[in-house]
Amino acid sequence: MSSFAHLDIVAKTIRGLSIDAIEAANSGHPGLPMGCAEIMAYLYGHGLDLSPRDTSWMNRDRFVLSAGHGSMALYSSLHLAGFDLSLDDIKAFRQLHSPTAGHPEYGECPGVEMTTGPLGQGVATAAGMALGQKLAANRYGVQDLDLLNGRVVVLAGDGCIMEGISAESASLAGHLKLDNLTLIYDANDICLDGPLSECMTEDTAKRYESYGWDVQTINGHDYAAIDKAYQAAGESNTPSLIIAKTTIGFGSPNRAGSSEAHGKALGAEEMKLTKEALGIPLTPLFHVPEEVTSFFQNRQSDWETTIQSWKSRYQEWATDHPEAAAAWQSAEAGALSADLIGKVDATETKPNGATRQSSSAVLQTLHDAIPNVVGGSADLSCSDNTWMKAGGQVGPGDFSGRNIKYGVREFAMAAMASGLALHGLHRPYCGTFMMFSDYMRNAIRLAALMKLPVLYQFTHDSVFLGEDGPTHQPVEHLASLRAMPGLTVLRPADATEVKGSWLAGLTGTGPAAIVLSRQGLPDLPNSDSGSVAKGGYVIQSEARTDALDLTILATGSEVSLACNVASQLEQDGKSVRVVSLPSFELFESQSNSYRDTVLGEPRQFVSIEAQTTFGWHRYIGRDGLAIGIDTFGASAPASDLAELYQFTPQAILSRIREFSQQTVSAPS
Repeated sequence: MSSFAHLDIVAKTIRGLSIDAIEAANSGHPGLPMGCAEIMAYLYGHGLDLSPRDTSWMNRDRFVLSAGHGSMALYSSLHLAGFDLSLDDIKAFRQLHSPTAGHPEYGECPGVEMTTGPLGQGVATAAGMALGQKLAANRYGVQDLDLLNGRVVVLAGDGCIMEGISAESASLAGHLKLDNLTLIYDANDICLDGPLSECMTEDTAKRYESYGWDVQTINGHDYAAIDKAYQAAGESNTPSLIIAKTTIGFGSPNRAGSSEAHGKALGAEEMKLTKEALGIPLTPLFHVPEEVTSFFQNRQSDWETTIQSWKSRYQEWATDHPEAAAAWQSAEAGALSADLIGKVDATETKPNGATRQSSSAVLQTLHDAIPNVVGGSADLSCSDNTWMKAGGQVGPGDFSGRNIKYGVREFAMAAMASGLALHGLHRPYCGTFMMFSDYMRNAIRLAALMKLPVLYQFTHDSVFLGEDGPTHQPVEHLASLRAMPGLTVLRPADATEVKGSWLAGLTGTGPAAIVLSRQGLPDLPNSDSGSVAKGGYVIQSEARTDALDLTILATGSEVSLACNVASQLEQDGKSVRVVSLPSFELFESQSNSYRDTVLGEPRQFVSIEAQTTFGWHRYIGRDGLAIGIDTFGASAPASDLAELYQFTPQAILSRIREFSQQTVSAPS
């Protein structure tokens, strides 16, 4: 008899709970939970070191279900393992406000390490977690002390393997030699739409070997094979791929091995036949045998022994290294130094420089002020100015640096940055041109869903980057990013607002995007770092206070333009106010009275922004004048583009004068 025979009943219970929950919801994906039950039973019953009672234990093994549609496999395992997930929660699968959502949601269900569902992102984010563990172990000097040596284990399906993001991140993980990353590939040769052979015939093993991974192929229903491969992966000096050949919908007499098992409940008759075939009692539903409960009670005891041993070693180390321990504890708490605002505001910046240059200066300050800040760029650090000069570079097997060269892998970069944040000891940022935020969008969206403190630095923020032309000139991107719930978008107007944007991003909740210029911008006399946190403020007041004719709202490079135009309108006898609005989201979070005070009660509103006008009418009203660029750009010097798109002071002045006359003469 196999030494893992005691896991058979665990696997049966995982299958039984999954079948029952999906049937009760009449919705879900039974194929993976039934096909991967042995893998899940092995991981939670033998392989993983974690703590159901202390889910934030820093040295835990982290399990990520990249194939998030198979969520019942994870929920069943978490319930059996003793996490705070009740049988009633299992019964409420896919129901409103239940922690057992259709796809696993970070922060909503204990033991879920990240929100998954968009395929492949679990692979990439897990690579970020693995990198985070390596960076932290090096930072605190505990590489050889088993204090930060937990593994990151991912279960992925065919869809995850096909997605480009998994290829991007696997390539980088192999390059960096992330030997603490184990990817288990549920290779059941079935897609939602039919046999895998209809859309994929590559040799996945050879592909991952070419990335520099150790690759093994096993029978995913054989505990001995699973154990042998898992232990070998733990000894490898590279990332490991375990290709586990499984049968989707294992045990279902009429659906096993077919796409019919993938994404819909079995139905009453097939459920009955399946349970009979597997030896699972038909009643009661949601049955958990006493021996499974007892098994995991003993497992709890083993886990507790492991954690207490770790805590003893940690305390001994902390006593001998009080400064490093204090830094660790501060990073884990997400604490920022009390003098951070002063340090950032005191940063010296180049006069009238591009905001990307000002941001670079701030990053040098942050390198010293926040020791757990780590950052990187998608092959653009020399252009998007994301390099920390004193930070050193992360390289293959060398995790002493704080600058990560992600290569031209924007999507993986964003997901790996989320993994760094999820690890819990880092404040990550990453950068690229704003145009390529589209490549990153779904990873940014998951970061927003998870409320992760990731900062994205996007440069080359408008058509005024010039000669690179419309393929590189963002037009609709600000509106697109602003449309995403939970993401704070900041477009600063000068060096002072850049400082405020970084402070707002670091002290806020959730992810933030800081959008910066390629071209130089004038330093504005009334810009204010602290007011950036409010999202908008009056940067140039009207000369007369008896009646306000016009409020002009602008962001970024257009704020100085608005101030110039306003000054000329004042010479016309107009009373004009200019509002810098670096962040819609932060402005919307202010009180109604504050927003009303800033916007004033003018006869007319105008907005100026070198992007699409979409979204501005919330502030300027239906009858306001939105000046923007509602077309793609062109390849030319920035000065020529300003003439072409009528973004010179004289052109805008003419438009506003014409608009004002039309409004005044319009019938009431």
